[in-house]
Amino acid sequence: MQSHYRTEIRKQDIGMRISALYRQQQLSIGIFDVSSVDELKETIDWYIQNMNCAIHVIMQEDRFEEYSFGELYPDVSFILFKSLVSLGEQINVFANECYATYFLVVRSDIQIIGFTGSSLLSLMQDKRHPACITPIMLNCDMEVLPTIRKPYIKGRELCPLSFEPPLEIGQTVLNLYPVMGLGLYDRALFQRLRGFDQEIMGEYYQLLDLGIRMHLFGYCILTFSDFAIRFSTKHSIIEDRTQCEGMERCYTRALSIHRIAGKNVVEKWKPYVDKKLLKEEVKSKQVILQKTDFFTLIKDWDHEEN
Repeated sequence: MQSHYRTEIRKQDIGMRISALYRQQQLSIGIFDVSSVDELKETIDWYIQNMNCAIHVIMQEDRFEEYSFGELYPDVSFILFKSLVSLGEQINVFANECYATYFLVVRSDIQIIGFTGSSLLSLMQDKRHPACITPIMLNCDMEVLPTIRKPYIKGRELCPLSFEPPLEIGQTVLNLYPVMGLGLYDRALFQRLRGFDQEIMGEYYQLLDLGIRMHLFGYCILTFSDFAIRFSTKHSIIEDRTQCEGMERCYTRALSIHRIAGKNVVEKWKPYVDKKLLKEEVKSKQVILQKTDFFTLIKDWDHEEN
C-alpha cells in the first residue's frame, strides 16, 4: 500500500511516532480534499484555530506540490496519494498513519456546526461501544438531510431505507453505515474489523459492507444529535448504488450466515456470492465470530433504537 502514497509528517508528530508505544493522542482529524484549493485552505485554517489535536490532510500529491501546502502548513501532516484511489482505501491509510485512539473523518466542503468533544468521547465509551458516531448533516440551506439508513431487503437485493435523523439535544439513533464515510471512529476497533474492503470498487458498497460488518459482529453505529455538519454548497447528497465490481463481497458477508436456534449456519445468498470469500473468510472465521444475522438485524432494529 505504501507505494501508492507518501506522508509529510508535521514536526510534532515525529517525536510522537518514536514514542508511539508509550503514549497515544486521543483524537486525530482527517480532512479529505474534495473541493477548491481556497476552500481547502479555509477548512485547514478553521481546524487549526478551533481543534487542539493532530490534523491530517488527505489529498493528491501533485496538488500538494503545486500549491506548496507543506510550506503553508508546517504543523499539519499530509497523506499524499500518487493516483486516484477509493474512499475506503484513503480512510484505511489515514487510520494506519494517525496515532490516536479515535479518528474523525471530515471533508473540505463541510463545516462543523456542532461538536461537543466531551459528549462524543463519553458516548464512544458507552456500554454499547459504538464503532462509529456519525453526524447530522445539513445542506447549504440549513435543511436536514435524510442520512439515517435502516437495514432492509427487497427481493434478493440489499436496499437500506433512508430517514431524517432526530434533532432532540443529546439523542442518538442507530445508523446502518456512515454515509460518505463521515464520522468519528474507534481506531482500534476499526482496524480489528479490517477496515474497508478495497476489493470492492464502489464507495456505497464499501460503506455498506463495513457498516453491516460492525453490526453483525456486535457493535453499533450511532448518529448523535450533538454532532452536526453543514455542506458549504450542496443542496442534496446522492449515493451511487450502481452495481460494481466486488459488490458480491458485501452480499457474501452480509447474507451468507443465518442464525438458527442460537447457532450460525452458512447458506449461499444467490445470485450474489463470492465463492472464494465464502470459503476463506465466512466459513472459516465469520461463522464463529458473528453475533447476529442481517435478518435479525432488520427485525430488531426499531426495538434497539433509543
